Formats: sequence, structure tokens, C-alpha cells
Amino acid sequence: MKAVITDHHYTDISRAARVLADAGIELAVGACSNEDEAIALGCDADAAINQHLPITARVLDGWPRCRGVVHFGKGVDNIDVAAATERGIWVTNVRDANWDEVSNHVLALLLGWARGLVAFDRHVRAGGWSHRLAVPRHRLKGQVLGIVGFGDIARVLAAKAQGLGLDVLAHSRHPDAAGGVTFVGLGELLRRADYVSLHVPLTASTAKMIGEKEIALMKPSAFLINTSRGGVIDQQALVAALRARRIAGAGLDVTDPEPPAADDPLLALDNVILTPHVAWYSEESREDVTISAAQEVVRILRDQRPLSPVNDVVPRRSCAPA
Repeated sequence: MKAVITDHHYTDISRAARVLADAGIELAVGACSNEDEAIALGCDADAAINQHLPITARVLDGWPRCRGVVHFGKGVDNIDVAAATERGIWVTNVRDANWDEVSNHVLALLLGWARGLVAFDRHVRAGGWSHRLAVPRHRLKGQVLGIVGFGDIARVLAAKAQGLGLDVLAHSRHPDAAGGVTFVGLGELLRRADYVSLHVPLTASTAKMIGEKEIALMKPSAFLINTSRGGVIDQQALVAALRARRIAGAGLDVTDPEPPAADDPLLALDNVILTPHVAWYSEESREDVTISAAQEVVRILRDQRPLSPVNDVVPRRSCAPA
């Protein structure tokens, strides 16, 4: 049996390679940047792990033996899940590797804005030394965090935010009885929240879900946080709102596209905190993600149901020679 890694940005995948080797699975690691390279790498592979490379229907057709595509991470918007399902190919992600990191990153952006850390840093470096730059600044306790989408990371975030004294509202297609969280419609959440954090996957239904109309509902003092995918925000509408101070600011770990171009207007705005799609990262998370992805490959190639599937299939069986 053979697995391929089409592309990755990790410094060390040795423990993932060991998981596969211990299971008797040969591994080929590529740095694919297009469909043709991916097809050539995986044409005789039984499973693939990917990170950034789009896995299209054409790529899947070029992988006749493939029984599973595992994503290094959670978001699978760069995999044609419908095409994989039609072909009996599992698509899985790593569900729980970075809940702590992403929820902490949201809070870091929130607290950085709430306490004026970026502005104060610039002020001091320019020779200033005054609290007046922060006026008015308000106590965090009693302010409202609105969470859009209420999956695993959002649940962890809600509990941490409540520990800081924030009241938590949430909007979800599937509300549950989470402790102390009030579920409301999206419009009400946007109107009431002092901080809005987005936690939805990028799909046809969520693309640009936060646009001009939605931003217009937000408080002028509100701060928008996105650690999900850049495409869930209409970035042009966001830039216009930030320029006009229709909302106070934004903290973005993701943009559309990534990375932003040198002339992207986001880069010129002083009311935006930008980080380079790093909310997922810690050394522990990197290790967990790579090992868990390899373990998913092992399950699939042993004809077991994967731990974190994003589709449901009648699995393609091995077409290896007898």
C-alpha cells in the first residue's frame, strides 16, 4: 500500500511518516503546485494527504487507486468533496488538533484590540508615553461576544470568553444547550455584539455571508474577528466599512486571497490587526495534526471508518494486485 503527501508547510513530519511505516504503508512526499504534479505523484497511491493544493475532480480521476483524501487541518474547502463521494473516496480532516490554539488566537485578537496593544506599541516606539491614546477604553466584563457558527472551536472559545466576564451570544443552524450561551438570529447577534467572531466553514452558503448589509447592522464600536476562511467575508465591503469607521476594527487571521497582495487596502488600515493564517499553530498542534492525519490513512487503508469523515461513502475497495 502507498500514500502520498501532495504538499505541506510543516518543518517536521517524521512522526507521521513513522505511523505510516509502522503500518506497512509506503510514503511519497511531494511539493505539488498544480493538478498535473498531483496526478503524477498519486497515480499509484491508495491514499493522499493534502494541505493547500486543490484536490479537484480531475485530480481524483488521476488517482484510480485512491480510497481516501485526508486534510492536514480542519477546513476542506480546497477538496471537491462531492466528486470524492461520487467516486467512493473518503474525505477526512483532523477535527480536534487545534481547538485550544484557535480559540486562544481569537481571544488574543480580541484582547489586543480591547486593550489597545498594537496602537500602544506603535505609540511608544514613536516616542510617546500616554494613556490618552486609549480613551475611551472600556472594561471587558459585561461586554458581548457574538459567535457565528457553533462547532467545536466555538464551544471552547465560549467557555474561555465567559471566564473573562464576557456575555456570549451564538448563531448556529443547530443550536444546542451550551452552558450560559444564548442562541439568537444572525441579525440580532450582529446588532448586540461588541465583538463578532466567525466560526463557519467556507461553503457555497457561507461565501461572503458577512457583507455590506450584515456589517451595517453592527455597532460602530464593534470589532470583527475571522479565523475561519477569508471568503466568508465580503472583503471589499469590510474595507469600505473600516475606512468609513462604520465599525471600529477587525482582527483577521485569514484573508481573501492569501497572502494579501502588496497593494491590498487592508494593509494600509490602522484599525486592522492581521496575522498570517497562524491561529492553528503550536508545536503540539503541528505534531497532533500530522500524526492524526497519518492515523486516518491507516484506518482507511484497513477498511475501517475514519475517525473524522466529512462525507459518507460506499468506500472504494483496494484495486491492488492480488
